[in-house]
Amino acid sequence: MRHFVGFLSGLILGPVLLLLTGWAFSHLRGLHSVGTGVLQGTGPVALAGLVGVGLLVALVAVPPRLTPMLPFGAALVLGGLSAVALTRMHLVERLPVLPGSEGALVLLPLGVFVPLALLLAAPVFVGGRWVRDDDEGPTKEEYFDGLYEDDEEEEGSARAEPVPARSAARHRARD
Repeated sequence: MRHFVGFLSGLILGPVLLLLTGWAFSHLRGLHSVGTGVLQGTGPVALAGLVGVGLLVALVAVPPRLTPMLPFGAALVLGGLSAVALTRMHLVERLPVLPGSEGALVLLPLGVFVPLALLLAAPVFVGGRWVRDDDEGPTKEEYFDGLYEDDEEEEGSARAEPVPARSAARHRARD
């Protein structure tokens, strides 16, 4: 279930990364055309957006306990939109106009998102990301410790022992 939820979250994360990067690009391009520096005016806000994209990508791609389907869903969105922008740009231009879509439409045909899509697709090929280790449950050693000893004791108590014909006193009275 966590892989399914992760994949759906990745399908939402892909357009968020695309639009945030496109917004920062168009904002920085506007500052450059006016002749304003990156650290003047509202330039730090655009830089903070790019830092946010980097942190978000790092938080999705790096943690080993996270499902690999989350970054893979985002990689499919970014890679798919890049491929569609290269082959059929008129289809991408039909998407609704949102803040950052102008910058994204400039960056998509340039292939800027292809390395990011490859980076986000890489966790799918790491085998340790598919299995979750439960720290709360017993380890394999704890689980199998005494497993066979209990079976032998149960079998021994379940066997019928011969009963002597006459009962002997177990305790002798001391004189």
